[in-house]
Amino acid sequence: MKLVTRCKSCNKDIIIKSNAATRPDLQMQKGDEFQVNCLNCGNRETKHVNDIKAEANNVIILVGVAIGVIASAVLWVLYGALGTLGLAIPILFWYQQMDATKGFNSYMIKRK
Repeated sequence: MKLVTRCKSCNKDIIIKSNAATRPDLQMQKGDEFQVNCLNCGNRETKHVNDIKAEANNVIILVGVAIGVIASAVLWVLYGALGTLGLAIPILFWYQQMDATKGFNSYMIKRK
C-alpha cells in the first residue's frame, strides 16, 4: 500500500513516505496536518491526514505474481496438477493490498 495526495498547483500525485497501516497511525507519526513537498513543481502545501488516500502498491502484486508462477512451476514438476494451487499466491497478495487500502481509506479523523 502506498499513501498519496494530489498537488493543488500541478495536479500530480505526491507520495507520502510512511509505513502507517491506518489513518490514526499516520496521525500519530505526522500529526493532524503536515507539510508535503511536490517533487514535480516544488510547491509546499499543508495537508490534513484526511487528504491522504491509500492505493494498492502494484510492485508488491507483481512480486506475488512472480512467486506464484515460480511456485506453480516447481509444484507442477513435483506433484503434477496440484501445482495449480501456486496460482493462488498472487490472489492472496492482491487481496492483502486491497484489504489494507480499504481499511485505510474507510476511516476518517475528526477535523478540529
